[in-house]
Amino acid sequence: MVNFRQLLIAILIAATLVACSAFAQTNLTQILDTITNPDGTPFNGTVVITWNGYSGSGSGTVSRLSTSARVYNGALSVLLVPTTTASPGTYYQVVYSSSDGTVTWTETWQVPPSTTALTIAQVRQTTTQGTGSGGSSTGSGGGQSVTLPISISDVTNLASSLSSMNTTITGLSSSVTSLNSTTAGLNTTVTGLSSTVAGLNTTVSGLNTTVTGQGTSITNLTTNYNTLNTTVTADTSSLGTVNTTVSGLSTNVTNLTNLVNGLNATVNTLSAAGSTAVFVDDEVPAGAINGSNTVFSLAGTPAPAASLTLYRNGLEMAPGSDYTLNGSAVTFSGTSLPRTGDTLLAYYRKAGAGAAVNFSDNETPGGSTNGSNVTFTLASAPNPAGSLRLYLNGLLLDPGADYTLTGSSITIISTPPQSGDSLAAYYRH
Repeated sequence: MVNFRQLLIAILIAATLVACSAFAQTNLTQILDTITNPDGTPFNGTVVITWNGYSGSGSGTVSRLSTSARVYNGALSVLLVPTTTASPGTYYQVVYSSSDGTVTWTETWQVPPSTTALTIAQVRQTTTQGTGSGGSSTGSGGGQSVTLPISISDVTNLASSLSSMNTTITGLSSSVTSLNSTTAGLNTTVTGLSSTVAGLNTTVSGLNTTVTGQGTSITNLTTNYNTLNTTVTADTSSLGTVNTTVSGLSTNVTNLTNLVNGLNATVNTLSAAGSTAVFVDDEVPAGAINGSNTVFSLAGTPAPAASLTLYRNGLEMAPGSDYTLNGSAVTFSGTSLPRTGDTLLAYYRKAGAGAAVNFSDNETPGGSTNGSNVTFTLASAPNPAGSLRLYLNGLLLDPGADYTLTGSSITIISTPPQSGDSLAAYYRH
């Protein structure tokens, strides 16, 4: 019996030594946090973590693998190999799936070495909307939101929408001309319509000079439409034709509301006047990046304030939660303070007289994403060059550090895009 006990003790000691040796080979970082659904209830389900193979400095070679963790009442705890000390382009893809199948979303993590447990907010890089009522997680550490504010350059199909609107307006003009020649009594109505259109042009001019008054101007446009409808109703012989025309105008007003961020460009088209906006691209805000300074200054005052798009290390910051803007002063919140080694880039519009420009949005540069090709070609040369915003898998690349631009040719100087990666370009020309 004594020999059996001695043998058992020897086996336990040997197993402990093997386990300690295994953990000693790789320094792991613990991710410890509480996950909640957007409605504040605890998340219950499965978190699947997948990583690509790489060779790290001190971590050895890691093959492409995946692991999963069950989450009960929001509690998550996993041990992961650091990726920030591994080969460039290494990251974790994290997929959340609720137990009832109603909520899924995906995130990208970059894990630094740490002897203390980290929260999800400290490793999360991007969040992609999934299905159901979910789409983001909130940790006890105060995770930052990556819901991107839409800027004028993010509007897709702008040219086709403007062309469709111009076609509709041309049709409206033809209908008014036909109505004028068909009924002599409609001359009075057309005169009233001209007066209304003149009032509308005045409103549009006000929109062009004061972009922040867009919502009020849309309300005035609706009022003018109601006045026009009342005037046309008085001419019963032409009511059917005018109602059809007004219905088309109402559809255009709805489209104009949905494209509120592109309203300035639309106003320029309607009024046949040049753009009054001056674009500021790729500006580095003034201020010490040291982990304690909270206030940074822009060279100009964004107008409107919502035109400011601010990036930290290529990740777009959320106004209100990550920072606040007062004039040209940007104040960061405690959890989003820029730290030593971080990069800040600002893009915005300010008041002034600028020339009319063309926009290219969500363009895929020509070239093979095969892990070796570094040269890609745009359809047009960005003008100015600083207006180019180039995204790799949703992360803004740093001009000069990650790529160079010559005319319409892009040369990647960091890690070449891999098979399956996506490139998207936004620029003016």
